[in-house]
Amino acid sequence: MAEELIETLRSIQDRKVRFIRLVGNSLIIYCDCEPGNQNQGFSIWLEPTWHFRNTERVITGSREAQTEDEIEHSNITEQFKSLYFKAIQKITIEPITNDVVIEIEEGNILKTFVSDPNDEESWQIRNFNKGIRIIGNPRDIQIIKDLS
Repeated sequence: MAEELIETLRSIQDRKVRFIRLVGNSLIIYCDCEPGNQNQGFSIWLEPTWHFRNTERVITGSREAQTEDEIEHSNITEQFKSLYFKAIQKITIEPITNDVVIEIEEGNILKTFVSDPNDEESWQIRNFNKGIRIIGNPRDIQIIKDLS
């Protein structure tokens, strides 16, 4: 893995989740920042397909979040509030698939998984501190500098 990627993954460790946004069935996790604040912190954008689990069960996933029912979508969003102000303990990228695994305090895990090997984007990490964006898909990981 590129040095910039390894450094970014390490720098997210121990950062607190400040906000989580469910956009359709895509998920954005904000660490040390909130939506609209692009001066500091990190965001991690998970494209479908992903799931959220704890030590006992799968809580929800991108297929369930695909609903058009606003109340159901709101109820799904509410489940992520349990992650607010918890630290990200570790982020890893699985070999072969480039799936990202985000381990959060108390045994919570967010994980992408490949459903189509031709997907252009499975996840994206934005490092607002350094102005870079890292994009992962089943074939490649790209680092883009000069984030605007």
